[in-house]
Amino acid sequence: MFEKLLNNPVKTTADNTSVVLNDTSSKSNSYKFSFIEQLVLDREAWENTVARTSNEQLYKLLARCYGTYLSMSEDNEKAKQMRDDLQTYINLKGYVFAKSSHTLTKIVKCVFGADRRRTSTYSIVLRAALAENKTEAQIAGFIESRGGVQEIRLAKGNALSTKAKAELAKNTVVEQSLAKVSGEALAKQLDSAKVGQQVVIVATQRASGELVANAVTYSETAINTALSAYYSANKDSIKSKAEERTKASNDAQLTQSIKDVA
Repeated sequence: MFEKLLNNPVKTTADNTSVVLNDTSSKSNSYKFSFIEQLVLDREAWENTVARTSNEQLYKLLARCYGTYLSMSEDNEKAKQMRDDLQTYINLKGYVFAKSSHTLTKIVKCVFGADRRRTSTYSIVLRAALAENKTEAQIAGFIESRGGVQEIRLAKGNALSTKAKAELAKNTVVEQSLAKVSGEALAKQLDSAKVGQQVVIVATQRASGELVANAVTYSETAINTALSAYYSANKDSIKSKAEERTKASNDAQLTQSIKDVA
């Protein structure tokens, strides 16, 4: 793929002429950065069209950035030339990186611009994929399976993801019963095939202290979001109860082990 990009100049959408980066003295420069310039053009097209409504094109673009890195990592003359061209492109753009910066970070910044937060997020995502030896074709599926780029960023930063918070909160809330709610109108909103499953009830609080149920949803996203919010508001007590459950479980296992030996 990149051989084709390297051997053909990138055309601008405005005048259909070759892209030349700060140097009109040498025709070869119109070819030198074609692989990175093409990614930049595709990123701009993504932002101007479906960026606000779909992640599909973003994942494809990130996959191509990842594929570019894999091509650069090979031990051949073409890969060496791509590495040299990327560095020249970085110099011309005036981008500054620490010596420890990963090449994936450099590629992402060249493609997506100088937005530090976005560069960091996308770089974390691709480096997480690299750590698991993913292929270019597996990138989209990898991101989707982890809940999206933000979930991967949070997980990589040792922060709990929304799903992880929800799971911790779920184990706590099932142990407590605040009130029993029933009614004919409410029953019509319930799915009898989902007995035992958690639901989210949207309610309005009245001055009398009563809660009026307005809507019911079984949406996993809504449930996880609600439980995650509950976790954030009750983090200390939830962690304490989780530790108590762990200790109780360990004590039970120890007691059973003693009985087994006896």
